[in-house]
Amino acid sequence: MGNRERKLSIEPLHSLWKNRPFLLLLGSDATSNLGLYMYIVMIPLLMYDLTESALLISTMRLMEFLVSGLLGVAAGILVDRINRKKVLVTAAGLQWVTIALLTLLLFFENVQLWSLYFLGFFFATSGLLHTNATHAALPQVVQKDQLTEGNAKLGIVSNVVRLIGPMFAGLTLAALSFAGTMAVQLVFITLTLLCTVLLPSLKIEGLEDREKITFWKDAKEGFHELFNNSLLKVTTVVIFFQNFGFSLMMGVLVFFAVDQLQATEAQVGLYISIGAAGGLFGVLIVKKLATLLPRGKIYTYTNMFDVVAFTILAFATSWWMIAIAMALFNFSTSISNVIYLAVRQEITPNHMLGRVSGSIATLVQMTLPLGIIAGGLWAEFLNIRFLFVINIVLSAVILISLLRTTFHQTVK
Repeated sequence: MGNRERKLSIEPLHSLWKNRPFLLLLGSDATSNLGLYMYIVMIPLLMYDLTESALLISTMRLMEFLVSGLLGVAAGILVDRINRKKVLVTAAGLQWVTIALLTLLLFFENVQLWSLYFLGFFFATSGLLHTNATHAALPQVVQKDQLTEGNAKLGIVSNVVRLIGPMFAGLTLAALSFAGTMAVQLVFITLTLLCTVLLPSLKIEGLEDREKITFWKDAKEGFHELFNNSLLKVTTVVIFFQNFGFSLMMGVLVFFAVDQLQATEAQVGLYISIGAAGGLFGVLIVKKLATLLPRGKIYTYTNMFDVVAFTILAFATSWWMIAIAMALFNFSTSISNVIYLAVRQEITPNHMLGRVSGSIATLVQMTLPLGIIAGGLWAEFLNIRFLFVINIVLSAVILISLLRTTFHQTVK
């Protein structure tokens, strides 16, 4: 079958919309994310129906972070060792089997708590593989000067799914049972699998020469590339502190809105949607911004929006102030993410992209649970608004520090 598999050849294209491999990659990412958001909405509700325990529900979310943290490096090594089409097909296949089993358990009313954790582990693992392989495969299907545009289009689809996904999941749950909703998710995962199967071969150049390299040497090479490349090192440190700062308030923001600002459930949903709209606007304009200013400077200046956003949160007196703050924050985050991902793909050798991405995932994702726990403990005994002040200071320090880096000064 390998000899009959279509080989990938990137030819000059005027539009990514005419690039079939890119469209298949985009389609697999869109359907996978839509299925993911249905899963994110449904599983906590299902666990509540089974246990009525907030602690058990939160541990499921914690497990997803731990999977990324503990298996990030291993996933990156796998993505760099195997034809990336095979990784994408395997990830989609694992997702399909996981959701199919959950659907059967729900239809036969035989779901137990242990099965949700067991299958949830494999679903989170498949998502990690899919995300890493998609990022590493993008430079193989588009031209180097199209990477910013390609990441922007992936970001647009991701933000649209983020807007409609939870609402679609809620409406589906209202119209159908848990089993029916899971069956709908299975349809989307089937489309993901179909898109990945139709992809051309995404074989990595020089793969045969690396087959005898040990796991530990592969892992070491990934971290070495990450910390010996000055541009990657700067952005990794920035992302580490940004994620830790945001994680401090991630778990308590809804509590702050409801408990201290007396926001209703509808108002909470509205500020989340408005925040997502800010992220969508960011990815829609990032390509145009990149033609007006060097990307290094855009990346730096987005932190100004973070300072403003967290300042608004620190002085918020109504839910609509949270909405404005989250729109600004997601606007800046979406722009900086597109630029960061594109630059990382440009400056990292493609045969090391999976390991570099996995190393970053390990470093960043392991900080999120710590931040969530620390933020929760702080909110239990002290003023929540001080968490927003910490983020104001952190964003200002990042902004000032970036102004002096080679990333700000040299990245075009």
